[in-house]
Amino acid sequence: MTKATLALLLVLGLAFVGLAAAPLSPREPRDWTWVQGAVFVPTNAVNEAQQWDEYNPAVNDRELHSASVYGINVVRVYLHYYVYLKKKDVLLRDIEDFLQRANRYGIKTEFVFFDDCWNQPPEELLSPDYHYPAPLPGVHNSRWLVSPGAQVQAHYAEHRARLQAYVQDIVRAHRDDARIAFWEIYNEPTKSPETLRLEKDAAGWIKETGTRIPATATGREYSGEPFSDFRSWHEYGNYNYVGDPQSLNTECMNRQGQSVPGVVAHFRGKTGFIMWECGIGRDNCRFAWDEDRDKPRRDEAVTPFHGIVYPDGHPWAVEDVQALLGPKKFAETHFFTVKYFADAGFKTLAKTSIVPFIDFDLVDEPGVGSPDATARIPRERFSIEYTGSIIPPATGAYTINVDCDHWVSLSVDGRKVIDKTTPGQAEATGIIQLIGGKDYGFSARYVHATGVASLHLTWFGPGLTRRVIEPASVFANPGSGN
Repeated sequence: MTKATLALLLVLGLAFVGLAAAPLSPREPRDWTWVQGAVFVPTNAVNEAQQWDEYNPAVNDRELHSASVYGINVVRVYLHYYVYLKKKDVLLRDIEDFLQRANRYGIKTEFVFFDDCWNQPPEELLSPDYHYPAPLPGVHNSRWLVSPGAQVQAHYAEHRARLQAYVQDIVRAHRDDARIAFWEIYNEPTKSPETLRLEKDAAGWIKETGTRIPATATGREYSGEPFSDFRSWHEYGNYNYVGDPQSLNTECMNRQGQSVPGVVAHFRGKTGFIMWECGIGRDNCRFAWDEDRDKPRRDEAVTPFHGIVYPDGHPWAVEDVQALLGPKKFAETHFFTVKYFADAGFKTLAKTSIVPFIDFDLVDEPGVGSPDATARIPRERFSIEYTGSIIPPATGAYTINVDCDHWVSLSVDGRKVIDKTTPGQAEATGIIQLIGGKDYGFSARYVHATGVASLHLTWFGPGLTRRVIEPASVFANPGSGN
């Protein structure tokens, strides 16, 4: 090998190393077909501001957990400018906590900074003692808030530096964070001069941080495409558009013209998709768009307009989970079978479904106070039966703990471990000897009377730190539907 050849190879080698180490440009085409996501609003929050202003780690954790079991790998999470103004340091801390929890369950996150939809944020929200109002009965998305809001836009020069800090503080804290799929500059931005001004500025602010994470804003009929590193759009009109692998559907799925199985069949393998939404809760998106302040629905629908999972962890339809997981993965996934009764005596069966664990608190409120209002399970005096199996990791004594609001009986291997018969929120504990690696039959029966419905089951023992009880069995009757 001549010196000239060696020198040429050295130059080529250095060039290759430099190319490999170069940061990925956000505008390089990316394949988004892997995204199977959902908008994530905890079911105890009426809107995205409350989601962060009253951040609840336990609720977020268990709802992320169930989302991951059901096949969700990306969550679309809205932020709000007012919460940043109100409690910046707390918000930044809670965002990190959320990312840790989502990552623990194999879920990536995308954050939405601004939004032109629904209600104007009240100035009172900035007060430390602000109380979020309850949902408006029968009204779709009744408390959702625009961000940053008309007042901020009207005094843009006054707020511009703080808006920039809001975006850049969050992006810089996670500039090259692999837990974040992408940044979303603006949801459904209008073509108004005020929105276009903020879109342009926000896109520039994100770029100024040097983040390698791409950013997008809703395109097609909205104004976001010129400011986006990749094209994103919303598809609620049946199944009229599919996009391509380098574009991403960031909102879809309403049950007036779509379904979860239909969305999966339409998009999977062609482009990624994010459904509205994961939880069925207090944001009232179980009601349809035309059920608004002028025309509120007077009862609960038998079919939720949006949403996949109820606060107690069961899906509205088992078929939704089968579609998301696919037949093979669904057959391999472990669940407890759950039966809901519309009375307190296990007599009037209302629904059979699945849950990945038994851990919930329901808000004592119309609609969401029931485990599933579409199945006509009442808010008060209902009962639930769980069956399945558990496998202890090692031989020894296991402590099982129940924390619930009323009555619960729990058995393992046909042996009663807990029998809590006193009313009121309290814990009960039982101890049982189990053989490691053995599959044991498990059953729990729960009765709710009035007030907040609450049931939490945990266990610990040799080789097992305290955690929620998870099943070792598959759903016995996948054909039972919703």
